[in-house]
Amino acid sequence: MSGFRIASANFAPTPKRKPTKSKDYLAFIHDLPCAMTGRYGVEAAHLSFAMPRFGHYGRGKSSKVSDRWALPLCADEHRRQHSMSEEVYWFGRSPHILALTIHGLWSDLGEDAAPFAAAVINQQLQERLP
Repeated sequence: MSGFRIASANFAPTPKRKPTKSKDYLAFIHDLPCAMTGRYGVEAAHLSFAMPRFGHYGRGKSSKVSDRWALPLCADEHRRQHSMSEEVYWFGRSPHILALTIHGLWSDLGEDAAPFAAAVINQQLQERLP
């Protein structure tokens, strides 16, 4: 018998839990640069498409997702995100990883996380330049 076992993949497709909301976290998001343009003056744009491998199960009809999945987008980009398939909008990027990184920084450092989160956003913007 081997020294390890593989965890069961049997789990509910969508956990039955009320999404976590945090006014403080959303205020923090509003102080960051846009994840697509780097401009300031952003809105909190929630990811709604599922990515179970990162613990994001999407949202059901007429329901919200946790603020953990909010990213800073300027108003134009936020509207653009909602005008098409989110997966198409974010194509070639890793919005779930970015959201988890920003939320983790805020969870660990609180308001002191802003320059670190801005640096992460700016770094991913630089990586996207031709």
